Amino acid sequence: MSSSLVARGARLAAWIGLGAAGALAAPAACLYPDYTFDEPEPSGSAGTGGGAGAEDCSNGADDDGDGLVDCADPACGGFVCTTAVPEGWSGYFALFDGEPARDPGCPDAFAAGEPFIGNRGLSAPPASCTCSCGPAEGQACDALEKIKISVSDAPCDSPWVCAWDLEPIPGWTRDQCAGPDGVFGGGVACEPAEDLCDASAEAHPCVVSVSAEAIGATGGSCAPDPVQIDAPPPRWTGLGRACPAPPAGQGCNVGRVCVPRPGAPFEGGLCIAKDGDNACPPGAYTEKHVFFTEIEDDRGCKDDCSCGDPSNGTCRTTIALYADNAEDTCETPVVELLAGGCANVEGNPTIVGRKVTSATPTGGACAPSGGAATGTARGAAPRTFCCQSQG
Repeated sequence: MSSSLVARGARLAAWIGLGAAGALAAPAACLYPDYTFDEPEPSGSAGTGGGAGAEDCSNGADDDGDGLVDCADPACGGFVCTTAVPEGWSGYFALFDGEPARDPGCPDAFAAGEPFIGNRGLSAPPASCTCSCGPAEGQACDALEKIKISVSDAPCDSPWVCAWDLEPIPGWTRDQCAGPDGVFGGGVACEPAEDLCDASAEAHPCVVSVSAEAIGATGGSCAPDPVQIDAPPPRWTGLGRACPAPPAGQGCNVGRVCVPRPGAPFEGGLCIAKDGDNACPPGAYTEKHVFFTEIEDDRGCKDDCSCGDPSNGTCRTTIALYADNAEDTCETPVVELLAGGCANVEGNPTIVGRKVTSATPTGGACAPSGGAATGTARGAAPRTFCCQSQG
């Protein structure tokens, strides 16, 4: 057989072999699968490619099937890559630091656990301390000999022509009848006149009223009352609310994690926390906020109230006057009056004998002193938050 026939036979066999192989490799039409093709995700929204769910930006998985995880996925536009929490601190938090009335609560993106609620700006003025004194006790009337007794020829509160002061009685005591001198009225007619200003029995002056000056009280003391303490309740002027972020996601460079981005009215940057009043750690978390959960209040008053000597006390003194001419004789009463007052008399009587029938010290007050404020109110159980600066 010629060489050309042999070559044509080999090529034919090869074509037949290839055809048979192709027939064996080709599947039936009913075995072909259905194919779908993902559309590109718009930035900032969860994708739905491949029939997958919305992207969960905190679980480290490609939930929407676009090959991108957490912060690397445009669907996680509300998240941000941030540095890891330093050792000894906890995080992350969205922090509100403001007036209590503006407390916003926690946003949905930061509701991974119980929020921290604290306070700052304690307003607690010092205690108000009031000392007072009880009534004056142990007072005595001033010397009775200081009582000035006057007789006049006009009714009480009217202008007089003649007036006479009875002589003081040295060492005068209560219930002691005295009267070495007097004003000897007794005349039938009582007409004020300058020529009747002689108080003797021969002149028979006109006696119409008697008055006596008051005397004061001396000595004694006041007992101090317990100090009165008024400490208004402390009031916080600032509130701190720290809302915990969900577990950190992925999709960031090495050493960084994916966390939700806080929005107003929260601090612009994420925050970390540590119990106590601490300095912020080196690095990104530099803005310090300290809040307190308790109050230590030891405001009070120094219980050292004291009282000065009584002052402005008076002596309620009753004086009886008598018409007996004989010295130191108190048998014929004319009138009784209180020292510090005036009494009218009738019949132009003689007034010689006098007697103090009662003398009782009254009134009097002591000036208090002492009661200085002590102690303060202050925040306790502090917690420090350090936030990223957004300046």
